[in-house]
Amino acid sequence: MSRTIYLAVFSNGPKPAHQAVFIPTGDAATGKKGNIIHVTGNPATGFFLEFKRNYDFEFEDRKYQVVTLVQVNAQYIRDTVGNGEPSTDTIARDRLESVATVVSPPGPSPNPFGSLALNCQNWMRDYVERLVVEGLVPSSAGLIMESAPRLL
Repeated sequence: MSRTIYLAVFSNGPKPAHQAVFIPTGDAATGKKGNIIHVTGNPATGFFLEFKRNYDFEFEDRKYQVVTLVQVNAQYIRDTVGNGEPSTDTIARDRLESVATVVSPPGPSPNPFGSLALNCQNWMRDYVERLVVEGLVPSSAGLIMESAPRLL
């Protein structure tokens, strides 16, 4: 059995859009609640990996776009609903999250306002590439990443 995972792209004003992997709880086709895998931070201070559990797009104020990324084997995903309340942590609970822990988030940039400063989009591309290398997702995921919006 397979599950669909998505690329969520969030507006960040005039700066590069924020990107995250969104995994709907139970793979509901119209699901707006699930888990987010992303790095958070900024080029000046660096980024860190975070898992948002029970994330709900119903409460998202920013402009966003959700793009189908790929189908993955359901055995690599573990829904972590808990009490149903939103929470964040840094502890991997399934195979997709475990792979995220071995992809280093960008550290502080010597020129955080320069066009070459690394951000969450760089990490997301590295993460998806690692998923491909590990054989968890098809290489077509890289093509989706290449065509994803950089600004919203």
